[in-house]
Amino acid sequence: MKYKKTLLIFLFFAFLFLGFFPRNREETKVFFGFDTWIEVELPRNNATLFSQISSLVAHLDQLWNRFSPSSIIFKINHSPLPLLVDEDTFQILEVAQEGREKTQGFFNVLITPLVDLWGFSTQPSLPQEEEIEKMVEKINNSKLFLSKEDNKVLIEGEGEIDLGGIGKGYLIDKIVSILQKEKVSQALINAGGEVFAWGKQVKVGIRHPRQEKLLGYVVIENEAVSTSGDYYRFFEEGGIRYHHILNPFTGYPERDFQSVTVISKSATFADIISTAIMAGGKEALVIVEKNFPGIKILGVEEGNKIYLSSSMKKIFVSE
Repeated sequence: MKYKKTLLIFLFFAFLFLGFFPRNREETKVFFGFDTWIEVELPRNNATLFSQISSLVAHLDQLWNRFSPSSIIFKINHSPLPLLVDEDTFQILEVAQEGREKTQGFFNVLITPLVDLWGFSTQPSLPQEEEIEKMVEKINNSKLFLSKEDNKVLIEGEGEIDLGGIGKGYLIDKIVSILQKEKVSQALINAGGEVFAWGKQVKVGIRHPRQEKLLGYVVIENEAVSTSGDYYRFFEEGGIRYHHILNPFTGYPERDFQSVTVISKSATFADIISTAIMAGGKEALVIVEKNFPGIKILGVEEGNKIYLSSSMKKIFVSE
């Protein structure tokens, strides 16, 4: 058995950003949160915003760390009663619910016990088939209840929340909101390989999931790029690669795609959609394209075969 956990620094291994590095009139700061590096480039005259961004990263990271007993997610996961939560937590859970509905369950933040069964947060291994079947039933019988009247949250069933498939996207959108409010002319945000280009065009290279080279590139402006792949966290057994993005209905990783890249105006939904398609494969792809018309999707299949949605075909340039 072989286990590989790729380092969460993606500048060269996940994406190549042309023009990302600081220039005379720009300044770059790097923050750590959400188990990754978050790099923000701003015009030098807006550098005072770095302290606000740093506080936001630290605040949301502490709120949503499911392993920390002081975090609100830990408390929700272990509470038999509805809990009053802050506005950001309620909002991200509302979007997660919308994502679950629009992907018909292939995106599901309550999947945590299944991920833990596979050991992806510690040392991964292949569970027994009966264990997987029982856990899938528990996950799909779990529900998340959100009360808008009083901002209270309750999990019914044995599911638990993990915001790993949505948190970075939400953080990026919050940073962009700050930029809009402060009338920042342009910026670039890279949260562990998920990128948002604000107010300028940026050429973003998309990596090959099996080789250290680029498949091609896209040019984005006021959009986010999110990639989910089977090469971040995985192990191999019996010649089969098992990655950490699990199908909530089968309990196993799908192998339709080696990686999925999504471009969207919303970083949060770019995160959700790339995760959902990796989890559900071609079945999820059909659902996503129906419910998110015009979304830009690139999927890499076995044998270097590349799927491009009609909108992605217009902007993707192969190497």
